[in-house]
Amino acid sequence: MAETRMPNSNGIENDPLHLAAADWLVRLQSTEISLEETLAWQAWIHESPANAEAFARIEEISQALSVLSAPAAVSAALLASDHYDASVPIGEWKPRGAAPRWPWPTLGIAASLALFVLALAFWRAPAAATNAFETEIGENRSVTLADGSTISLGGDTRIEVAMSENVRAIELTKGEALFKVAKDAARPFKVRAGDATIIAVGTEFNVERDSDRAVVSVTEGRVEVKPFVGLLPVLLQGFKPKLRSVRVNAGQQTTAGSAGIEEPTKMEDPATGWQIGRLAFRLQPLRYVLEDVNRYARKPIVLETESMGTLVITGTVERENIGGWVKSLEHAFDLQATEEADQIVLRAR
Repeated sequence: MAETRMPNSNGIENDPLHLAAADWLVRLQSTEISLEETLAWQAWIHESPANAEAFARIEEISQALSVLSAPAAVSAALLASDHYDASVPIGEWKPRGAAPRWPWPTLGIAASLALFVLALAFWRAPAAATNAFETEIGENRSVTLADGSTISLGGDTRIEVAMSENVRAIELTKGEALFKVAKDAARPFKVRAGDATIIAVGTEFNVERDSDRAVVSVTEGRVEVKPFVGLLPVLLQGFKPKLRSVRVNAGQQTTAGSAGIEEPTKMEDPATGWQIGRLAFRLQPLRYVLEDVNRYARKPIVLETESMGTLVITGTVERENIGGWVKSLEHAFDLQATEEADQIVLRAR
């Protein structure tokens, strides 16, 4: 078999493999990418070692350039003096009437890759300023967006909102929020929460983001929950059958994590009880329960050992009586709660 040689740095701009790899990298950043496209990318990667090498090279360069600061704004005068017309790759272009002081192929590679990173940034980010809203531990807050949608934030919660002409994009970076979405078919309402993206047009749903999962509960209408696909979900993690979109109707909920999205199930307890100070749990691991309770506790409750986090909890925690709930845990599971200066530690007796 003939050996496939990768182009040197002077030829990367014109190399079809690297152009294809750059195209795949941009497409994989989109929350709109389908499972079929992801599988097609996997097939392309496995077609040839050269494909995989080209993709890895483009990804490595993209990651290296992503840490650079954004360039300063270009003045109108400088733009007017720019004669580059894109008729040839920038690495092959030379300004008229000027002797280059640097090797143009080298500068061309850097410029081309910088343009790629800028294109990637524009592809991913809404063309609008981002506004952040957050709450302290124990605080609930309601926010009304410009489109009329309202977002109720639970304790110790943070969201980032970016509104544009084409999309309403929100990221729930931590905590829990209830979204009441104003109808606007021309602008989908998208909420990113960890490994999931929730898409709605006009509906009401609750999202609880824990350390490694997001729980989506729909109280009105329906939403589509899509996996947030990273750069190498299939190549590095292996194919996961749950890495697909799920439609969740009113009265249902689903859980999304790195392994994918669970099939929707009936919502047994109201997902919005936290708004009136009641946290309801049904067959939930203690570690997730504590993540929720700690958003309202005056001192964080921690476990002495990770294995204790697998204890299964069913019940209701009153926000004003977290201390009483801790005592009930002590009796039910033979635990001991020790209050320290800055936390409460649960340990086995």
